[in-house]
Amino acid sequence: MSEKLYGVVPPLLTIFAENGEVDYRGTAKLAKFLSNHVHALFVCGTYGNGPLMSVEERIRVLEAVESEVRDRVPLVVHVGTTSTPDAIKLARHAEEVGAIAVAAVPPYYFHHPDERVVRHFSKIVENVSIPVYVYNNPKTVGYPVTPALLKKLEAAGVKGVKDSSFDILMLEEYKLATSDDFDVVLGTEALFLPAYILGVRAFVPGLANAFPELIRELFDSCISGDLKNAKHLHDKVYKLRKIAYKAGASNVGVLALLKMRGFSKGYPRQPFGMVEDEVYSVMKAEVSKVFGGNIPPIG
Repeated sequence: MSEKLYGVVPPLLTIFAENGEVDYRGTAKLAKFLSNHVHALFVCGTYGNGPLMSVEERIRVLEAVESEVRDRVPLVVHVGTTSTPDAIKLARHAEEVGAIAVAAVPPYYFHHPDERVVRHFSKIVENVSIPVYVYNNPKTVGYPVTPALLKKLEAAGVKGVKDSSFDILMLEEYKLATSDDFDVVLGTEALFLPAYILGVRAFVPGLANAFPELIRELFDSCISGDLKNAKHLHDKVYKLRKIAYKAGASNVGVLALLKMRGFSKGYPRQPFGMVEDEVYSVMKAEVSKVFGGNIPPIG
């Protein structure tokens, strides 16, 4: 992949069975549905519960998804973990199965100084020939990818950043700190419209797991210059996002939204739990209101 990422790239939910085992078939089924509406898929990230799975489970998830959507949409694979050897193993496997790029949060749990983070990413870059992105998610990692660190990572061979800081100013700081060839990707639907106006052209929106058609329409409206419709759609997206967060965790909330559309029942992996019935009923009523009384079923 020589070009930058483009379009709507949902962070694919990993589906689990009630007993906590990975539902590989269910995950592949969701990937196939999404592939009809989006530009690419981001596998085993935050929504994909990558940190909740073993290395072998992550490998099997990617293989199941790749088998289902081969020649339909390209895949970007999250390989972030606590250790450099595991990240390298996941990155090599991703390249072997045909991923167009890999991304990784900095090593989490321990707070690492810049030089360690740069060394970690340098090792990943050395072991694959596809682009490597750093994934800035300070809330879950425990420390941020600062503009100064990002500049060092670019010098070490990192090709882009997926930013989930929810700070629109950080996107500008990243652009100022890096070259024009460096790819800055937005990791949320919450700032879709302002990020687009600032020049971002690739988005990793968790809500697109449940409503890929809506997010794609928003993107297409931006591309066509219909900012009036884009603003209308952005408002709808934001309302749905707020509803999803009533579940207490966005991945659990979006799974509930999928259920409302008729997707076969899936479960989150513990310690996450299902949305309580009372909360689910409130969420469903609010989603129905957003769509004028009828939640669109999955076609």
